[in-house]
Amino acid sequence: MTGTGVASAPPDVVVLDTAVRTPGGSVAEALSRADTAMTAIVGIARERGLAPADLQTTSASVYPQYDREGVSVSGYIAQQSIRLRIRDRDLVGPLITAFSESVGNALAIDNISLQIDDVSPLLTQARRLAFEDANAKARQFAELASRELGPVLYVVDSPSPGGGLHAGGAPKREMMMASASADMPVEMGENSIRCQVTVRWAWA
Repeated sequence: MTGTGVASAPPDVVVLDTAVRTPGGSVAEALSRADTAMTAIVGIARERGLAPADLQTTSASVYPQYDREGVSVSGYIAQQSIRLRIRDRDLVGPLITAFSESVGNALAIDNISLQIDDVSPLLTQARRLAFEDANAKARQFAELASRELGPVLYVVDSPSPGGGLHAGGAPKREMMMASASADMPVEMGENSIRCQVTVRWAWA
């Protein structure tokens, strides 16, 4: 018998994927500007209390820009991306504002997502609910068959279709911006864990 369990809780971490994109007449110039802008962002993040473990560089690149005919290189764009794990949602708006004031139009906000730092308690709860669901179904069918359940023969923790961590009602925004209000709301909503177990009983 297969049972499904879902456990939910408010997320406690805001994950901010941000980047700087800077032009330059040469590769060196574009990269230098990107380095300067990213150093400013990292410095602001640390000043606002983000721990080193919550700052992670995710990508860096440089690519040419072409003229209108697409033939000659007219310059270069350098990009550096960083992921910030913000544990106080009230910091999100002020951080974005501080970033935009520091680096101006070089700032890009690629994504904001909401996570739960430790999902272990949710997994435990979802597995328990999944087992209870399978048990209730098994007892119903045993009753219909005029039989009684015996001991559990095996339990399989099965991948649930569409399972895993879901943002139930939680906002996920993708945006590109040069500035943002410090009052930008971040509604946390709830995230859910879905588990599925398959349990086999013997007849008594």
